[in-house]
Parts: sequence; C-alpha cells; structure tokens
Amino acid sequence: MLFALPPLTLLGFALGTMLFEGRARAFGLLLQPEVLIGLVIVNALTLVYRVGVILDAYLLARRRWPVTGGQARRMGTAVVLGALLVATLGMHAGAGYVSLKTYDTITTVFAPDETPTPTAVPTPAASGASPGEPTTTPIPTPEPTPVPVWSTDGRLDLLLVGGDAGPGRFSLRTDTMILLSVDVATGRAAMFGIPRNMMKVPLPEGPASAFDCGCYPDLLNSLFVYAGAHPELFRGGDSRGYLAVQDAVGEMTGLTLDGMLVVTLQGFVRLVDALGGLEITTPYNVYDSHYPLEDGSGSIELWIPAGHHVFDGHTALAFARSRHQDSDYDRMYRQQLVLLALRREVRPCDLVIRIPELLDIARDSLWTNLPIRQLPDLLALANQVQTGSIAQYQFWPPDIPEALTARALQRIHAMVSDPFNPIASASPNPSGATPTPEPDTPFC
Repeated sequence: MLFALPPLTLLGFALGTMLFEGRARAFGLLLQPEVLIGLVIVNALTLVYRVGVILDAYLLARRRWPVTGGQARRMGTAVVLGALLVATLGMHAGAGYVSLKTYDTITTVFAPDETPTPTAVPTPAASGASPGEPTTTPIPTPEPTPVPVWSTDGRLDLLLVGGDAGPGRFSLRTDTMILLSVDVATGRAAMFGIPRNMMKVPLPEGPASAFDCGCYPDLLNSLFVYAGAHPELFRGGDSRGYLAVQDAVGEMTGLTLDGMLVVTLQGFVRLVDALGGLEITTPYNVYDSHYPLEDGSGSIELWIPAGHHVFDGHTALAFARSRHQDSDYDRMYRQQLVLLALRREVRPCDLVIRIPELLDIARDSLWTNLPIRQLPDLLALANQVQTGSIAQYQFWPPDIPEALTARALQRIHAMVSDPFNPIASASPNPSGATPTPEPDTPFC
C-alpha cells in the first residue's frame, strides 16, 4: 500500500481535475511548464521513496524469514531484488524523460509570456524625423488577464501557415495560409483560404508608410522574406516575418488576429505518418505531371483518382500542394479538406504511446505565438468545434481579385464578419464538390 500510494495519489488528483475541468482543459493544465517541472521533481522524489520501500521490505523479510537453501537460493533472492529495483528505476526514468521532453517542446513551440506584444512597434515618422524613416514608440506591456483575449469578442481568429522552413530561417515561403475562426459560444467554425499570390494587401500603421499605396505591392507569400530584410519596419524580433504576415492578414480582414500556428512541410509529412495516415475522400481526380517534391530534389508524376483514400504523409502533402492541373484556388480547397481530415485523426488519448515521436515532430516543425497560459482554454475550445460542419470559404476571383481593391476589401470584411452560417454565405467550392459531413471527433 505504501508502494502504491504515490501513483494512486497522482491518479486521484488527475481524475479530480478531469472531473471539474473536463478532459481537454485538464490536458492543457498538465502541459503548463511549471506543472511539468513539478512532475519531474515529484517523480524523482517518488523514485527515492519507492526504492526505500523496496529495500525496507527486503530487509524486513530477510530478518523475519532468513534465506535458507544455499548459495543458489540467496542468488535468486538477489536477482529478484535487483529486477525490482531496475524495473522501478526504468519506470521513473521513462516518466522523467517524457516530462522533460514535453517541457522542452512546449517552451519551444509556444510563446513564453502571457502576452507576446513587443515593447516597441514602428510608427510613422514624427516631427523632426526624416521622411520615410519609421520611429519606435514604447508601448507598456498590458497586465495579464484572467481570461483569454480572444474570449472578449466571442471568437478565436487564428492564422494557420504552412511553409518550407522554421522560425528564424531565411527564405521561407508562406504558400499555405488559412484563417480559422471559431465561435466561442457555439463551437461553430469557419476556414478562409488566403491565396499566396494576393497582391496589394494593406499593412498596419508603420510598415504601411514604406509604400505609396500603404499596402504590400508584391505577392503576399513574399512578405515574410521582405520583413526579415527590413527589421526597421516590422515588429517582432526574430519572429518579425511571421508577425508581418499575421498583421497584414488582420488588416486585410479587419480582424484583430489572436495568433498564428506555423508548420513546415517536412513536419506535416512526419505528423501524418505518425498518425497512421489520413482518410480523405477526394471529390475529383488530381493529376500533376511535374509535382515538385517537398525536399526540392526533383519532380514526380502524381495521380490521385477520385474516391476514398488513406494517404501517407507524402501523398497527403501532394494532394494539398499540387496546383498544375488547376489553380491555387482549387489547391486552397483541397488544403481545407486535409485540415479537416487531420482534425479527425488527432485524438490525444489514442496517441499516448507515440508521445516521444510526436514531441520530436512538434519541436522541430511547429511554432506559434500563442501564450502557453492559453493552452487549456484552447484545447477546451478545440474539443467543442463541430468538425462535421465547418464552413469553408476562399478569397478568389472574380469577387476577390488578385490585386486587392477597396471594393474587394469590403467584400472580405463582409465575409469574415459572420462566417458561421455556411448555408447563407459560404462561397462555392471547386467543381461544385461538397464534402460529406463527418461526425464530430471526441477529444479521447
């Protein structure tokens, strides 16, 4: 009973937390850095305690029932004792390893502070400054709030980005950009495909002063590199490229985005393979005679017939990336299908045995500027999302031209203002294909 006391205590605490907070939120609380470090310390102390319990039981038993029967009997007793100690040490070493690895991943992937707002942002040149030269105005760091910022306006607006490199690396191309909006009260969600070739996207105050149009005149997927080369214009330090894209999408949609999540192409492939593949029903044939491999080593002929498939990581990425047979706009639609399939496959309770592998993938391939403190609320909200009825939109011609106009911006603002009623307002998808509604996926 004394030996079992520590794990039983932890189990009771975990069950109580799940009972009062819910499974998703309890999982997010477990992933808080201070909780993980606490678990490492408790694990080490429990190891010492349990080793002491084993040795105490052994010594007590040896006094009460001395070993008889010669050397072989004594050797067997020592082997059993050693096996118990090794098994106990291995169990706790594994738990400590996973806890430390999780801590490293969480603190690498997520923003460390309650608010990622920088201490200074570029502003237009003030009096006495040279024209065209931005200055920086200190902004006091806001006090942490007890509730997520995104809960105050009733919706979470998150920019999802797929690129071919990680934070701080040069020449990343943000070829996949999807705005995810979730209604906090109902769990209804909508996705907006943002074309990578969109031009004249408005910029926030500060960077806008660098261009006559107050917008970014080039392709939107090149803004990351431009921001990295002009640190005097954009906020965010090493993350300025990502934040530049987030701020531009916010200006374009008229929304204050709550954050962004970035995944590399290689990380997406590894994640899908770790999940055992993605089940996707393709609404039409996909053929690409020169599909470029994600590692840049060459091209292949890609043929995916319409119908139900279980894609491995490379094929799922090819389905989402290929555009030679149609256009960027059709590709945006397929990317949303892949995201929906990925959401259906991610069930944390089923992935426990693959935790070390998934932690490696996350650390190498994911980045977000969402604060760690918001993770419990984010997981709880994600668990409420109605996966089978997510509205799908695309910003595409002729309603939304590649080179944005004032009228196009008005249409975008209207689309994102109330996107949770797809019957009334969702734009049509390619080929008139309508995805079959899927049942909602539970957290476990």
